[in-house]
Amino acid sequence: MKHHKRPLNRSITVGCVLFILALCVLLSFANLTMYKNYVYEDYRNYIDDILNYTLSEIDGDDLKACIETGEESERYKKTLLFMDHMMDHFDDIHYFYAILPLNTEETGNVMSVLSAERYQDRYIDTEGNLYLGWISDDEFDAATAAQFFEIMKGKGIVYFEEATEWGIDYTGAVPIRDAKGNSVAVLAVDIDISFINGMVWQYAAVNILVILLAGAVFIAIFLFWSRRNITQPILRLEESAVGFADRSHGQRDVNALTFDAPPMKTDNEIKSLSDAVVKMTEDMRDYVTDIITAEKKAANMQELANRDALTGIRNKTAYDNEMKRVAVKLEDGIAQVGLAIVDLNFLKKINDTYGHDMGNIAIRKLSRMVCVIFDHSPVFRIGGDEFAVILRGTDFDHYGELEARFNAEMAALARDDSLPPWEKVSAAIGAAFYDPELDDGVDSLFKRADHVMYDRKKEMKATRKD
Repeated sequence: MKHHKRPLNRSITVGCVLFILALCVLLSFANLTMYKNYVYEDYRNYIDDILNYTLSEIDGDDLKACIETGEESERYKKTLLFMDHMMDHFDDIHYFYAILPLNTEETGNVMSVLSAERYQDRYIDTEGNLYLGWISDDEFDAATAAQFFEIMKGKGIVYFEEATEWGIDYTGAVPIRDAKGNSVAVLAVDIDISFINGMVWQYAAVNILVILLAGAVFIAIFLFWSRRNITQPILRLEESAVGFADRSHGQRDVNALTFDAPPMKTDNEIKSLSDAVVKMTEDMRDYVTDIITAEKKAANMQELANRDALTGIRNKTAYDNEMKRVAVKLEDGIAQVGLAIVDLNFLKKINDTYGHDMGNIAIRKLSRMVCVIFDHSPVFRIGGDEFAVILRGTDFDHYGELEARFNAEMAALARDDSLPPWEKVSAAIGAAFYDPELDDGVDSLFKRADHVMYDRKKEMKATRKD
């Protein structure tokens, strides 16, 4: 009996352990990512509420005048008081402020416009308070100042994470605009999220432990089952098969080929395999006939495999095989190749609105039109709504006329209001012709043709909108 370097028992055990470990890593990463995204989404909603609520209290024109004059208006003071109340109400706000970026230098790059303070800092310990017109020294680096300039140009809220000497802040920032829509300053809130990483990793550790425990139980059960139902029956079948091979070596009498099936306690595929080996020895005399029959069936299946079931034209497999032959001819320098790509528009809309049967009608109609127009070239359906034409003969020489005919028929269908929507076929076409200076093979030729087709599709959509 042969001793294998990799016994099936050991391979199953190692594979099972590796699978559980990989599953553990994958599930842990997925759960960790989902949980972290959920936490951050919650904070983004929290920041959205704070910023949007505060923006509703800010008069952009009044704030702009305060920035230009350096004088605090009554509305300015009211806004500042509102922001102070927000600071007192939410304990996890580190900073709540409005600033105006001045430049992207390392110092003096940001001016304070509004700076909320808690009651203690505003009225008792006022040493660190910031006021209108205060210019930062080195509180903001050049990259942060540049980021604030970008936020000034934008419209919505921008979020970013920043490590500080006090921990980790999650910042949301949004431009403040005047009545004309011009950016006046940037309103930002920094939320303390220092505790999140610890919470996330704690969640991850529990999650990993649960998956490992479940995996260990699964491995034990699976290995017991696999030995009883797979490896031991296979081992007995191997012993019988090796004995059969030794007895049959050099045997010329087909009737002498007999296989002693091992006893099987399980009624599964392995027992079926054992029965099949027995049956195989009995069918040995019909082997040649079966091979001939199989070859004929294979030829028929090959023909079916190259045909698209819906349209009857050649499919993606046939296209790939044909392009391999074209590629060989191109390498030998004996072929001129043109490739046209046709893409059906609005198929999803037809399927969703009228049903897939109507969508199939549209696909078949477009297929017939392409085959009629390019009747000297092979046409392939290479995708759900995409066709390829390998241009040959007069189709290659007169492609421009055929493309114009195709577009004219598309336009005529679009104008024909007597047709139902799925009969008013709309499609874009584009073609490219092999150029050794532009193409390094049939793949680049396809990409160029596909690009031309999509340019045509964009043009048709633009015309339709108009």
